[in-house]
Amino acid sequence: MDITLLIMLVTHSRIFHPELKFSGVWNDIAIGFKNFLESLLKVPGLFLRYSVLSLIKNYNNIEEYLEKVAEAITNNPDVLILPLTPKQGELEEQLLKMLEGYSGIIIAINVPPDENAMKRLKNLRGYVGMNEKGAGIKAAEKLFSTTRDFDCVYVPNDKLSHYGYEQRTQGIREVSDQYSIPVCTIDINNPKRADIICKLMERGAFISLGPIGTAFALEAQETCPEKVHAIVAMDLDKKTSEAIVSGNVICTLIQHPKQQGAKAAELAVNIITGKVTSAFTNIYCGPTIIDRDNIAIFA
Repeated sequence: MDITLLIMLVTHSRIFHPELKFSGVWNDIAIGFKNFLESLLKVPGLFLRYSVLSLIKNYNNIEEYLEKVAEAITNNPDVLILPLTPKQGELEEQLLKMLEGYSGIIIAINVPPDENAMKRLKNLRGYVGMNEKGAGIKAAEKLFSTTRDFDCVYVPNDKLSHYGYEQRTQGIREVSDQYSIPVCTIDINNPKRADIICKLMERGAFISLGPIGTAFALEAQETCPEKVHAIVAMDLDKKTSEAIVSGNVICTLIQHPKQQGAKAAELAVNIITGKVTSAFTNIYCGPTIIDRDNIAIFA
């Protein structure tokens, strides 16, 4: 039997742009998504179309992301793959109301569904991405196993409405609580407040949630080297890679974004073709720890 299929991927960040800031993680997710589906275009009996909708006006913006989700739904795809980014509140309510009116299959990617989304989205069939809380736990365990010469763990956050970032921070707190070390989240979208926190800091260690947070931590380390005793990062870009080689960053945790894109596309096809029949499927891609011992493989 012939199968006609439209699969759409929506991102919550801008993907590749030659001049503007873009997300390397989401660009790689889109590449993995496209590459897998391109490999199926000549499969007999499978008439496949796909599309990627990403932010254009902003690097990262929830309001523009919600506009892209609405645009995707108007195309009535068979499968909609997207991050369930906003955490509980008005923005999540807007997203869930839109998705409740959509009749196709939903696969969460990169940002996992919270309990509210799991309960309300009856057609939510899976999550593909990093074990977010597990990443926070691994990052904190790596920090505490390397050094304990600090009085507080600082977590710079540039995406306060990002549910995945919230899960990572929960994991960090769980480990830090075992050592009775406080965790302080820094809203780095508020430069004045972030600067005050850094000035008040005495002996601190940083665990970043992504490249922007890592850049903030490295700047704080350069400005006040006597106050920043250690940095553990998440995700991998050129600056983070160089900082691992130089020893300024202990390690980073990566989430294999190309694999996420490919696995989400594969799950979509397998659900439509009946190869996957379970009500909900978790596919974890990472985290993997990268340090000076293995950075050459990934850089």
